[in-house]
Amino acid sequence: MAVVTGLDHAVLTVRDINRSLRWYRQVLGLQLRWDGRRLRGHRMTFLGDRSGSFLVLLEKRTRQRGNLQGLDHLAFSVRDIEAARRAVERRGVTITGEREDEDGRGKSYYFEDPDGQELEIYGPIRRRRR
Repeated sequence: MAVVTGLDHAVLTVRDINRSLRWYRQVLGLQLRWDGRRLRGHRMTFLGDRSGSFLVLLEKRTRQRGNLQGLDHLAFSVRDIEAARRAVERRGVTITGEREDEDGRGKSYYFEDPDGQELEIYGPIRRRRR
């Protein structure tokens, strides 16, 4: 059985990413980790705390499906990403997407809970030695 090791990150959709970036840095003291990445055509900014968890701000200026602002998805850390994917699929859950980090270190699989909320499992990629 796949074991979640913690909450890796939460993604909030925001209307004005620069305004939100200032607010989360000034009010909560979060530190800028990465800026300028894109997800599905939208700008992302990663903020972090001392524990290693991330808050990701995802800018969506126009209304698409669902709420414009609020929670976009939750991401859970796993030790073995492929074992976790298999465990999710064995329970009848359909994987709706996957993504590998630009640096090739981590991989994500996306799926939905029974209410349609997007969830992500994220873990390191284990390369086979030759």
